[in-house]
Amino acid sequence: MPAGLSGEATLVETTGPDRHGQVRGDLFVDGTSLSRTLVSAGAARVRPVPGDRACYATLLAEETTARRSALGLWSEPGYSVADASDAAAVARLDGTFAIVAGHVRHVGSGRDRTWIDFGKAWREDVTVVISQRDLSRFVAAGQPLQALEGGWVRVRGIVAVRDGPVIEVTEPAALERLPDGETGIGR
Repeated sequence: MPAGLSGEATLVETTGPDRHGQVRGDLFVDGTSLSRTLVSAGAARVRPVPGDRACYATLLAEETTARRSALGLWSEPGYSVADASDAAAVARLDGTFAIVAGHVRHVGSGRDRTWIDFGKAWREDVTVVISQRDLSRFVAAGQPLQALEGGWVRVRGIVAVRDGPVIEVTEPAALERLPDGETGIGR
């Protein structure tokens, strides 16, 4: 248990049991969120999942503070935010959870998906893919994907290499539009 936390622990479920019987939630120790404590200390990264009702805005803000302060895992180069313009570096993260940031060159859509490209050649560059079945959550969250074109974003998910590196995103909290002038790369 992290320093400073001791006492009564309460598990607060954020979802019901999944098909494997697993329950997602947060552990509170004397009223303090263990997730928030770990993220703010740089001991964990935020990973949004479908159906989770966690307060991602708060967790992402805590993570940003820890990252900028190089706390915990953020002091390790292997955990820094990868640069989407370096497809080879992102490809080396194949099969792992990663946080990637970059300038959006193009947003396109087809019958079954929307994609966000960070380079000119999708077969070589980093691409974010959002399935048609997940788009309603982005619309409900007020996140118009076409408006991302030309801006900078930070995205988090599992990297898969299919032609170029691909990150499939299912939750709006996994895709952050960055303020003007902020690249989000590195710490």
